[in-house]
Amino acid sequence: MDETEARQVQRWASAYNIINHELVKRSATGVFQRCVEQDNGIDILLDIHQGECGHHAASRSLVAKAFRHGFYWPTTLNDAESLVLKCEGCQHFSKQSQQPVWALQTIPITWPFAV
Repeated sequence: MDETEARQVQRWASAYNIINHELVKRSATGVFQRCVEQDNGIDILLDIHQGECGHHAASRSLVAKAFRHGFYWPTTLNDAESLVLKCEGCQHFSKQSQQPVWALQTIPITWPFAV
């Protein structure tokens, strides 16, 4: 009904094609990525993250690796972030905060010049 919304849907749909009875999306680099369901996508992320050659990478690198292997689904980044947050190994060996335990103290401006 809305003309601007119709143009927006038409623009989004131009990135998708059907090749050999499968829905594919053309990425920004021009590579075709096979569209998969969210459940299959989560299995792909689990295999990349914890599989035989899994390296417990961060969420953005998991998404990049899944895209490089030619898979796509719209909620990839959110699924990868939730997967990494649920992984015990990733949480145990995550980056530790380097902030001091006590509060920071300001140095008076006159003190460095008095020394």
